[in-house]
Amino acid sequence: MTEENNNTPQFLRDLPPPFEPLQSFLAKNLLPYIKITEKDVGNLNSDLTGDPLHLWQSKIGGHPYLPEGTNYPVDGQTGEMMMFLMQVNCTDLPQIEGFHLPQQGIIQFYSGLDVPMCELSPEKHRILYFPEVFQDKSKLVTDFSFTENIRENHEWYDQIYALEFSVEQDLFWEDRYSDEQIDIPDDLMDIAEDFNTWLSDYDDDNKTAGLGNKLGGYVYLDSCEVDIEGAKGRLLLQLKHPFNSDDHFYFFIEDSDLINLNFSKVGSCFWRM
Repeated sequence: MTEENNNTPQFLRDLPPPFEPLQSFLAKNLLPYIKITEKDVGNLNSDLTGDPLHLWQSKIGGHPYLPEGTNYPVDGQTGEMMMFLMQVNCTDLPQIEGFHLPQQGIIQFYSGLDVPMCELSPEKHRILYFPEVFQDKSKLVTDFSFTENIRENHEWYDQIYALEFSVEQDLFWEDRYSDEQIDIPDDLMDIAEDFNTWLSDYDDDNKTAGLGNKLGGYVYLDSCEVDIEGAKGRLLLQLKHPFNSDDHFYFFIEDSDLINLNFSKVGSCFWRM
């Protein structure tokens, strides 16, 4: 498991002197999230072999963890197989207060995206959760040649990325400030408005808006030019795909469903920049 990282966010380290009176207030209002760091480890061969990672490892792309007898996810209306986006082995995850991710098992994210057409299938996505993880390959699906045709037709991503996780902190100022979720003292109100302008410019200059791939925290929905109706609850996953960085995937879940490990009502949106 990755150790917690409580480093001060860069914008606080770069805070100009005029905003010094805000320093303590901003630090007290930081919220944790789980940063995802990906490392390119190769790609699948033309015969769909060559995944260098184990079936049970945290990964983007490659082959998913599927116990024998488990059906590969298909869209309930079209019957077409969904693209395996990524999976998280929950034993790799740090824990953060108020974000009730399981501490064991594997969470998987599938998308109904036809990559060249930029169209989602009617069901859009599927989330699978396996509470028990087997590392005996004789109990797992290892031959994924049955996905070859759909993979080629929909141009599924072949690149594979190993994942690491760390705890980071941020204000998520844009969302929380605009929704009045931050209780700003009266004597700091004027300087907070000036800080709001400065931070917006800082994010633009440093390309920090969105904060990359993550579990938890907030997503900057103002930049997500899609209809997210039905995507209620907290942010579960934000994924800017490392192979096609124009493709952004967002998944949302209610706290009660996460606590009960019920991933059947997860909402999502997809945005291509």
